[in-house]
Amino acid sequence: MPLENLELNVGGTQIKGVWIAILLTFGSTIGGGIWTASEFFSRLAGLEGSVSDASSETGVTQARFEDLRETQAEALQSYEVSISKMQQQLDDNNVSDLQGKLAELSTNLSQIMELQRDLLPLRDRVAAVEKSNSETVITVNAKIEALSTLDDRIKRLQRDMDDAWTAMDELANPLGR
Repeated sequence: MPLENLELNVGGTQIKGVWIAILLTFGSTIGGGIWTASEFFSRLAGLEGSVSDASSETGVTQARFEDLRETQAEALQSYEVSISKMQQQLDDNNVSDLQGKLAELSTNLSQIMELQRDLLPLRDRVAAVEKSNSETVITVNAKIEALSTLDDRIKRLQRDMDDAWTAMDELANPLGR
């Protein structure tokens, strides 16, 4: 059925095909407009609530920022006092004369380094002498041990000779006791 032959009877009024299409178009446009406006106003109400929440949070943040600013100002003032005390201590300790003392220490350190360079060869020589000394001690101990065994052998030979002389005296005079 074509649109021209379509008829709609509403409250005793007859509406024909094209007018139905026009009314339907206007009705859907008006309905879409109403829905869009409703959606816009509901979003606007949501944003209004968010803005009011953000405003109250901004007040809280502002108060916290003021507290932080006061605390930082107090801390900064205490740091300034500490810095002025340190400056006074530096002035009292005569830090400006440290340059001369550092130069003197540098000279002393240079002298120590030169003396150390002279002592390093001596250290090597002392180590060589200690090694030689320990080898000599080992040799002397070995010789002392060898002499000790030689002394024992000489004592045994002396005892044997004394026994031999005693035996010869006994043989020479068997009755002469």
